[in-house]
Amino acid sequence: MEAFDLSRLTDFDFEAVCKDIFESEYGLPLEIFSPGPDAGIDLRYLHAGSSEFVVQCKHWVRSPRSKLVAYIEEVESLKVKNLRPGRYVLATSAELTKDAKDKIFKALTPYVKTPSDIHGRHDLDALLRKHEKIVRRHLRLWLTSASVLSSLLHKSILTRSHQLADDLDSTLRTYAPNESYTRAADLLEARHSCVIAGIPGIGKTTLAHVLCAKYVSAGYELIEVSEDLEEVNSLWDDEVAQIFYYDDFLGQTSLEDKLGKNEDSRLLSLMRRVGSAPNKRFILTTREYILAQARQRYEKLDRHRFDLHTCVIDIADYTYRARGQILYNHIYASGLRREIKGRFADPRVYRPIIRHPNFNPRIVAATIAEAELLSSDPEDVDRRMIENLQSPRSVWSHIVNHQLKDADVYLLELLFSFSRDVSLEDLQDLWGSLGRNSRELRNSISILDGTMVRTHRKPSKIFIGFHNPSVRDFMRDYLLDEQGSLLSLIRGFSHFEQVENILITANVRAEALQLFKENRDLLEEAATRSYDSSGLREDGVNRSVDLARRVRVYLHLGEILDSEAILECAHRMLDEGDAIGNAYDPYDVVEIVKLLHGASRQSSRRVFPSSLEAAIGWVKGDLSSWALLESAKSFFEELSGIAPASELQEIEEMMQVDARDAIRAWAEEGPDSMIDHSIMEDILAYAGEYVNPDEVFQGYAEAVARMPDSEWDEPEFNRRELVDSDSRDLLEEVRVVASMMESLRGED
Repeated sequence: MEAFDLSRLTDFDFEAVCKDIFESEYGLPLEIFSPGPDAGIDLRYLHAGSSEFVVQCKHWVRSPRSKLVAYIEEVESLKVKNLRPGRYVLATSAELTKDAKDKIFKALTPYVKTPSDIHGRHDLDALLRKHEKIVRRHLRLWLTSASVLSSLLHKSILTRSHQLADDLDSTLRTYAPNESYTRAADLLEARHSCVIAGIPGIGKTTLAHVLCAKYVSAGYELIEVSEDLEEVNSLWDDEVAQIFYYDDFLGQTSLEDKLGKNEDSRLLSLMRRVGSAPNKRFILTTREYILAQARQRYEKLDRHRFDLHTCVIDIADYTYRARGQILYNHIYASGLRREIKGRFADPRVYRPIIRHPNFNPRIVAATIAEAELLSSDPEDVDRRMIENLQSPRSVWSHIVNHQLKDADVYLLELLFSFSRDVSLEDLQDLWGSLGRNSRELRNSISILDGTMVRTHRKPSKIFIGFHNPSVRDFMRDYLLDEQGSLLSLIRGFSHFEQVENILITANVRAEALQLFKENRDLLEEAATRSYDSSGLREDGVNRSVDLARRVRVYLHLGEILDSEAILECAHRMLDEGDAIGNAYDPYDVVEIVKLLHGASRQSSRRVFPSSLEAAIGWVKGDLSSWALLESAKSFFEELSGIAPASELQEIEEMMQVDARDAIRAWAEEGPDSMIDHSIMEDILAYAGEYVNPDEVFQGYAEAVARMPDSEWDEPEFNRRELVDSDSRDLLEEVRVVASMMESLRGED
């Protein structure tokens, strides 16, 4: 039997749910009044002759049941006697014993006609099970039912992250439904995959969490993808309903750390596989500009109709009511003192925030987290929120510049020096090597965890990173302003990944590149010290060192800094480490060849011929699958004018032979052939690039006709309009928000 955790609803949610319950139960239209001082009325039906039917809602979650009974006897009963309604019904989220009900009934007689007019938590649970449509109507109600989190926690092997369960819990307490949810939910149901994109802080991860919870509540197992798509394949179960979640699948700030060898092919193949599986769903999030960069770099991603799978969250999704509810939910769920919360009931306080042109859910949440951390005065929180909306950097600047100790700031700086989350073991090793006390590190983590950093397990080791991308963005700008701190940080570098982040930062900000050029000697020392360092731990063990990636980074950094010392490190890895022969990602190999070919220094041009030969041998070393042939074709197309044209021609001839055989087999046998559906889509896409594919590939038209549902000729996914004009009646939204915010005053 399902129990609904009513304690997780806000006061406003609880009253709205009660309104729907009793309208359905009694068949009466009920007026709803603003919470707060109410003379004993929350909901009312006025009969002819002025006889009133009144429902009073008591969301009693912060005090024990005994205090509720005492409150009814001492305060509420007097209100009811003055009101003298024809019938009075009490609804409370508190669990009522028989003794408690009897006391309340006695205090409210004769206006409460029978004890059954007193509804405690179990009574409301029963009514919600009876009126299922009401449950589905209130997103926050059914997403906060006890079954959602219990489903997560009892499937920890597949969830693999208690942090994700905690994140979902936090999200469901503060989420405010808006039109992006409807678009994304429809898209996910229609195509089974949904890429949620948008600007930083707009609510991509929040929306993904809510969608995950929706499917978990429907019985799906949740699998969080943390590294690459091979995790999905290893946990895929045809017999089990599963939803896969991949947050920031292209990286938080750049593409440097994502999409390894053939990952673009695997991504599209997986999306097709999920699309054809009725019991699978796939949610991905990314920043819009990073998705655009990926489509420029990866030909397959550029060809794919990502627009058919993408839900872009726009600030227009946040109507006045949605913004008001976001603000209300965060204030309500916070640990702020009652007088601070009550201040937000004043329209002069909340309206400038809701109407601010830079309104952003992350800024609202971060400002409240800052206020909780710093125990701000009541008049300071709303002022800080306006300041932070006006200048998003200030939300973190105030903490870093005025509230944190030196060790806390240094931890943030050290985390920035890596482009990814770092294991606690690696961080402790580095912290100690820099002559710092381990107790300082533990204290700093405990202070910052949950505000500017987050700790999580993967799967059994603790990893530490920034709480969200906006903190990394701030720390980059902070260190570029505090150049002395940045240069001091670089002096302590001992990992390749830190040097790699120097390249990422230089590519993102021109002033960073200029600073690095002016301090080239310092960069050379750090790079020379770090080029052969051990790899960072992933999942608690040292990962293998990808020399090709290191060569690519060092060649690029050496070129832009005009540094022979850094280039020499790259040449040494090429000569002694067989970096190309052991490469993982074709992108690294292509970039190595391009950088050597266009190098300005003789030392790099010297190693170009042998490196090109090694690169050709590497990409042709295994051409046993269509994906590898496609990768080789893209490889030689990227190196057009550098690699011999005969190499590309050879690959094209091999692809034609394989495509002819596959198309002929599919035309004859269709899905019954031994060829995988997703591979056949790629082969037909390749053949379709020819001017007259039917003349080159026998049976092409028949093969296309025998393909199952395909995206090739499908119309655009019909995204609904943001909202109907009727539902955006501003006066009604203003009234609802005013009622919502008024409840923050609490009872007199």
